[in-house]
Amino acid sequence: MNAFFSWLLDTGSLNWGDEGVAFGFERALAAWAWAGVVIAAAAFAYWSYRRLVGARAMRATLGATRALLILTIVVLIAGPRLVRYDETTERDWVLVLIDRSASMTIPDAPSGADDGRRITREQQLHNALTDALPMWRDLAEEKEIVWLNFDAGAYDADVRLDAEPGRDAFNLGAPDGRRTMIGAAIDQSLRRAAARPVSGVVVLSDGRSLDETPRAVMRRLQAERVPVHTVALGSDTPVADLAIRRAEGPGVAFVNDLAPVVVDIERLGGEPGARESATLRLLESATGRVLDERRVEIGDQTESVVLTHKPTDPGDTTWAVELIPDGPDLIEANNHAEFAIELIDRPMRVLYIDGYPRWEQRYLRNLLIRERSIVASTLMLAPDRRYLQEGDVEIDALPDSPEAWAEYDAILLGDVSPEVFTSTQLEHLREHIAIRGAGLIWIGGPGATPSRWWNAPLADLLPVNPVGGAGQSVTTPVVISPSALAQRLGVLQLSGDTDNPWPSDLADPDAGWSRLQWTQRFTPESLKPATEVLALAHPVRADDQRDAWPLLLSMRYGAGRVLYVATDEIWRWRYGRGELLPERFWLQMIRLLGRESLARSGRLATINVSPRRSVVEQPVRISVELLDQSLIDTGYASVSVRAQRAPRPGEDDAPPVAELTLRPHAATGADGLHRAFSITWLPPEPGEWSLRVAEPGLTALNLSAEASVALPDDELRNPETDHALLARLSSETGGRVFAPEQLDTLPEHLPNRQIRILTERSEPLWDTPLALLIVVLLLTLEWVGRKFIRLI
Repeated sequence: MNAFFSWLLDTGSLNWGDEGVAFGFERALAAWAWAGVVIAAAAFAYWSYRRLVGARAMRATLGATRALLILTIVVLIAGPRLVRYDETTERDWVLVLIDRSASMTIPDAPSGADDGRRITREQQLHNALTDALPMWRDLAEEKEIVWLNFDAGAYDADVRLDAEPGRDAFNLGAPDGRRTMIGAAIDQSLRRAAARPVSGVVVLSDGRSLDETPRAVMRRLQAERVPVHTVALGSDTPVADLAIRRAEGPGVAFVNDLAPVVVDIERLGGEPGARESATLRLLESATGRVLDERRVEIGDQTESVVLTHKPTDPGDTTWAVELIPDGPDLIEANNHAEFAIELIDRPMRVLYIDGYPRWEQRYLRNLLIRERSIVASTLMLAPDRRYLQEGDVEIDALPDSPEAWAEYDAILLGDVSPEVFTSTQLEHLREHIAIRGAGLIWIGGPGATPSRWWNAPLADLLPVNPVGGAGQSVTTPVVISPSALAQRLGVLQLSGDTDNPWPSDLADPDAGWSRLQWTQRFTPESLKPATEVLALAHPVRADDQRDAWPLLLSMRYGAGRVLYVATDEIWRWRYGRGELLPERFWLQMIRLLGRESLARSGRLATINVSPRRSVVEQPVRISVELLDQSLIDTGYASVSVRAQRAPRPGEDDAPPVAELTLRPHAATGADGLHRAFSITWLPPEPGEWSLRVAEPGLTALNLSAEASVALPDDELRNPETDHALLARLSSETGGRVFAPEQLDTLPEHLPNRQIRILTERSEPLWDTPLALLIVVLLLTLEWVGRKFIRLI
């Protein structure tokens, strides 16, 4: 019977008698409308049969049948149906954004311990989430919690609130993002929650962000009254971080030579104007032995410190610099840097040529002869006479080929005329300095240097131009003071005291012996653009109103360096301290040139990267220079270099590799053979990059260089928190800033945004077999009745 009834009604998912099922109309009429329909149907039926012949009872029956038929049709037009209404509740969403940038590794968060120990922001975050785990579980029963990590953007976080006891519910991964963009992360999270009721956004971060929340996002948050609650991680007071920005050694140095290491230290964060104290050490990496140590104070500006050591053992080794702050420090990883150094155990090879005997010439000649770390040849040459040579090694003639000049690491030219050289000899000397990296020291004099050299082939190697009376003799007594660059290069360190490398007696004209009686004056406009000042001359006489002028000049020329000493009076210092001061003056400069010459000596080719520290998409110049003639004769049209980033900790994918093609930028000789190749490279990613020559025929030389690439907005460069940004974000959206230990009170500040949804399910009845049967039955009854009373 039930099956038959179901067939009559043609019901599918809804049946009479089901719970919640009711009868209704798709186009329901009001009660008065139904009453009108009944009256109209009855009136029409009455009017239809009122005047017809036949028995009254029969006509009444037929009229009632017609009225029922009309009512049935109206009912079917109204759309009878079975209806069931279901009510569902859509839970509101809570978006939880967790900072996963590298700044979370900074240990500036209070631990709550009595000893004042600090923990990392990551530890503080994990403690806050774990302590509030019961709250999160209760909240998850009421609301839909969407867990998202973020740094430069938002992505899914692995959070399992139903984790078994003893297992971590928060598997967030390592905080290794190099930048933070809170605004972009909120925007992406709201896009994910599009058309969903959002109860609130919770941001757990230190506030350090590269962007602001977009205006459109802020307007949406305010229009929909979605509060942004923030949990401020890290210290709310600035904590300074001391960092080694750069540590650069000589690369190659002589044994028993003072090797300078330049270290740039900076203070990141902290109160403006404050100064932080620390100890800077130079260490031997293999043994941990302290080679040199300095106390430093770092303020708002980068401080450059020079550490020195005189190595005794030859060979390849690694040195390290270590910064030990006196107070708390945020990032220990940037307090250490290492570099390789090659120590050579052979004497320097020096050629000294002067034009005539003078006090400085005699002293310098004797110094070079007695110095065991130097093998010297000294000559005095003049156009009209030749003096006997002296030195450790006698030479038959002046070098007249590139190979002959290659025997010397440094060349000293005193007050000698260029006429004693041939043009070819001078061109070979210039090539030796520019290509092989040898050093040249000019010693000014009243005769030929520099006045006779302005038009000679070595004029390019003079660090001054012949303008403004350049090289004019000055007989006013002067004293010398070094520049900051001298300390960075490891010269003019005469006192032996690393804190005060310049003896105070040399700056005191009253000492008498510190005065230099003759110098040459060079005006600032006479200096070439690449010239740097290592020392200044200060007039002693009170009536001399002239400013100090450069006395010791330095200029890079190609691969080599040129120094110019604008006096021949250094020998006078012997009256104060004996041989010590003039000996240190000259030997430190000669060894500076020797160290730089060693970097290229005996090499067939070199590869250079400039700058070695850069940022992403900043131009880096990579150059390869062929030093061996056989390699030049090979006729390379280009040189291939492979750039590969070192893998990061935990990185599964292979690091990127870039194939670079260096093009020639200089030709050698009329045959068009190329010596130097270069390219400007834009590093695509941050990291430590290795650049290795991959050109067939050059790979056996193992030419490689390193480049350190950082992000221009690397947030570890500024490790301070920005709790003010979090407070502003919460204030503008009606949210609240929570301390980590207050996180369990979060549900009290989340509005109820859940939505109750009424859904309707219906089955139409107007097209069922029952409806058809009723209509046909009524029509049939009326037709039969009319036939019976003979109306048809």
